[in-house]
Amino acid sequence: MNHAWKRLQVEGVDVWIDMAASAQDTAREVRRALGQGEVSGVRTGPARSADELRQSCDLLRPLHRASEGVRGLVSVPLPAPPAPASPGAAEWWVARARELREAVGRPNLVVRLSVDAADPATLRGLFALGTPLEVAGVRSVGQYERAATALLAALDGATRVASFISFDVAGVDHPVDARLDLIGSDEAKALRGRAGLAAARLAHREHDVVFSSARWGALAAAGAPEPRLLWLTGGFPLYRAAHVTQELVTRGTATAMTLAAGRALEESGTICGDRVWRHYADAERTLAYLDWFGISVESLARRTLRVPGTPAPPAAPEPPGVAPAESRLPPGRSGHTAQGASTAARRPGSRRPLAPA
Repeated sequence: MNHAWKRLQVEGVDVWIDMAASAQDTAREVRRALGQGEVSGVRTGPARSADELRQSCDLLRPLHRASEGVRGLVSVPLPAPPAPASPGAAEWWVARARELREAVGRPNLVVRLSVDAADPATLRGLFALGTPLEVAGVRSVGQYERAATALLAALDGATRVASFISFDVAGVDHPVDARLDLIGSDEAKALRGRAGLAAARLAHREHDVVFSSARWGALAAAGAPEPRLLWLTGGFPLYRAAHVTQELVTRGTATAMTLAAGRALEESGTICGDRVWRHYADAERTLAYLDWFGISVESLARRTLRVPGTPAPPAAPEPPGVAPAESRLPPGRSGHTAQGASTAARRPGSRRPLAPA
């Protein structure tokens, strides 16, 4: 068993295998990991056959039943529509989801659609099918807020299926780092590799805000499962992916990684408690620094939205001898600070970090 994955589970983080991010994961390795109960879900690319999807779903069915449908899931991307935002788009997405579910025939199949298609009408239609779903392609706090609000509007008291919003951390870092490299100053270089973690942490804060509303309280009382944040790190080099995974440990979330990144996490990672909620203030400062350089994570997220299921562009490895990106700060700036007084209330059951960041 991968002991790093076990530690993540102890910290309240579900582990998913991200087959959509790598073509190197073999069916045998995936079956071994699933069969040993090390993971809670699988994300696949669009090329998987119905037979392959059924096999993955069947391996996870016991966990799906035991968790009352919130774990043991297999996420598959829906095909992109011929004309985005065309009239009848909701009906188009629902029809494709129905076709996929009928072809696979398993209740733990999750349909995945892009955040730009996740309007309340579409999500409501998918929930009406009893279809677990994943809203993918989120790369900014604003995109997360829109996706979470749409999910909240689509939910009703009868909803009993799981839902996820996946945050592509590497998809934030790649375009931001490219612009910082063009600027080229020491201050700009000090910000490389920090935008993704900052945006992801603030998306988590936004999650707490959206799902602490009176509307959500009524839905939760009626038995609706809370949508969950799913961190994606597949676009990073292996050890960078392991670092980002341990920096986004917080109870009630899930993290998707390749099997190779999971091995890197076991070799070099340190899972030591919550690393998200206490870093909101530092995350705000990072985005403010980027704004000073004229770099907007929100604007870049709108430009780089891509079809779910396709991997991020490969990242260049860190140069040898360079300190981890999280530790490189602009000159004259201090490190992480404690959570500010304006931070949103955390969800019940979350825990204080076991060790300082």
